[in-house]
Amino acid sequence: MKAPHLWIALLRIVVGAWFVKAVWTKLTLAYAWGIFPYLAVSQRFIAFHPKRVAEFAAGNPVEPYKQFIEETVLPNAQLFARLQAYGEAVVGFGLITGFCVGVTALVGLLLCINYGLATQWMSFGQQGFHILLITSMLIFLGARAGRSWGLDGLILRWAAPSRRPWVKIIMSLAILALLPAGTEAGAAELRVFVTNEKSNNVTVIEALSGKVLATIAVGQRPRGITASADGRRVFVANSNSNNVSVIDAASLKVIDSFAAGTDPEGITVDGRNRLYVANENESALTIIDISKREVIKRHQVGLEPETAVLSPDERWVTVSNESSNDIYFINAETAALAGKVGVPRNPRGMRFSADSRWLYVASEQEPMVSIIDVAERKLIRSIATGGERPVDIVICPDGQRIYVSHGRSEDVRVFDAATWKLLATIPVGPRAWWMAQTPDGRFLYVTVGRANEVVMIDTRSNTIAHRIPAGQLPWGIAIVEVN
Repeated sequence: MKAPHLWIALLRIVVGAWFVKAVWTKLTLAYAWGIFPYLAVSQRFIAFHPKRVAEFAAGNPVEPYKQFIEETVLPNAQLFARLQAYGEAVVGFGLITGFCVGVTALVGLLLCINYGLATQWMSFGQQGFHILLITSMLIFLGARAGRSWGLDGLILRWAAPSRRPWVKIIMSLAILALLPAGTEAGAAELRVFVTNEKSNNVTVIEALSGKVLATIAVGQRPRGITASADGRRVFVANSNSNNVSVIDAASLKVIDSFAAGTDPEGITVDGRNRLYVANENESALTIIDISKREVIKRHQVGLEPETAVLSPDERWVTVSNESSNDIYFINAETAALAGKVGVPRNPRGMRFSADSRWLYVASEQEPMVSIIDVAERKLIRSIATGGERPVDIVICPDGQRIYVSHGRSEDVRVFDAATWKLLATIPVGPRAWWMAQTPDGRFLYVTVGRANEVVMIDTRSNTIAHRIPAGQLPWGIAIVEVN
């Protein structure tokens, strides 16, 4: 071995460690058939991925690559999220151990070229960093960097020339083994959880087929619902029981419950393991440390708080107040109140843009959707929806379309996000209420209260794919990826 090879090996290990660090929070331990452990991509990363990719597309000056993101990546965001996470894992572990460096460096080169193209609209520092990574991958390929301080070198020195064809076959099979099994039994499953406020239970639906998997008894008058970042726990606010039920998303069993103030309604949870509960009859927001089951802070907000929503960057939690016609902002890091913004009458559902810059608010009595500048906490404009009693808002992963549910006109209306031109009106049924969308944006689910149904909308055609029976008066809804 010559000294330059050792320095290249050191660079290889450092770059590999960076890839492992980058992928660490994107993977979670799962079990195939409930027995065999494997690394699965976390639900949190899959949910975050299309929002971040849409942000890369929005400002990208490289038109062919921007088109590739919008037309290929975003419609298949769930697949590309998995490819990215598993690719980073293979590159990281392969470079650290010096195993099959030719293959792993080639995968790393492909990833780094894409990262470089995606960040062309960002700072020169970002662009320069990816140029350095691309150069490193080319060095590893050209220098056969796994032969020093690596398994490649050990294997080649061990194998006699006559055995080397067999060694290559074994190494090829081994690199395939680094990739997690893609069997149906071990794959993650998307499940839709729906609260039914009159039958005091939760309906669980297999998201892609529309099959009802279970009905779970919870507290009295369940309304708000949310899931932990890892997709393992589902939290249900029981308004008349004054508590929150905790459901294991995999076993579909209620495993815990805890007090959450009087009349808990809308809820959300952040990555700090904090649950934010809007207490309608107390005009309050209760912030609970889930692991300790302790109230961290309690704020008086506006009159009749309806729901709480977390921004994608987890900096803000907002609370809509039906009777005082305003939106309260809470700093998620400090749990302190940060201001309020007045909006048209009876605000209900809210959604942040993928970059957390804008907050969209549906006002039921006007009826309008308002756009708030989050940094300035300022109302920018309000747009009439044309329907009656708008309740909830969903923004497609690519940021190009906005869906608004209307309780009285019994429909979901689709708008162009840039022009607010009405693109489609989808009749769904009486009291079209809260909505949830699959991470890839392919399907949208709507609770239709008076019909005791959940309607599944195919967003490619904006038509109804399924009508799924639920309990009595379905209200809240959440989609969870269960490993």
